[in-house]
Amino acid sequence: MDRSKLKKTALLLLRGNWEWAVILSLLTAIIGGLIAGATRGIGSIIAGLITAGYAFTFLDLVAGKKETNYFSAMFSAFTNRRLIPVFLTWLLQTIFVLLWMILLIVPGIIKALAYSQAFFIAKDMVDSGREVQATEAITKSKQLMDGHKWEFFVLQLSFLGWAILCIFICGIGFLWLRPYMQTTNALYYRQLAKDQFRTSAADVNEMTNNLETM
Repeated sequence: MDRSKLKKTALLLLRGNWEWAVILSLLTAIIGGLIAGATRGIGSIIAGLITAGYAFTFLDLVAGKKETNYFSAMFSAFTNRRLIPVFLTWLLQTIFVLLWMILLIVPGIIKALAYSQAFFIAKDMVDSGREVQATEAITKSKQLMDGHKWEFFVLQLSFLGWAILCIFICGIGFLWLRPYMQTTNALYYRQLAKDQFRTSAADVNEMTNNLETM
């Protein structure tokens, strides 16, 4: 997959949407942090679901369905029958990665890459009206990422320079970097998965054609 083209397309999609994306990033960081800090265990779960909702928002942006209501965007993992599938996916994914990390760091990273598309898959399946079993999204993510884990890892590494720069400017730059990364990752998933987990292949084909003409 063309890494440079993905990142350029992400910037094109964010053109005119940066203010919205930065505000969403700020609100997500503040509210998620406050909830996680105030209630510990349960708060961490809620913060994790908010993070999933944040990712879903950029997957919708890629599909041309921008959610302008910030709170609807942040809490989208809690709506439209997504709560239980996304919660189970988050919980099991977290447990599996932690268990692998306990054994060795490298296997843990490999598993994290293998499970990296599970949230998006769960969203697609729920939105298409399909039932999602406890480990189904994780299993399908492993299958989808077979042969693509290194490619996805390099894609994440390509943002390292920007991340270091953000650290030197007191972390403020992450408000811009997070949307850039999320949009790029959403594009990566959509091009990799295409219509595997969605009912309407026509929507995917139309979106792919639009991306190719950018």
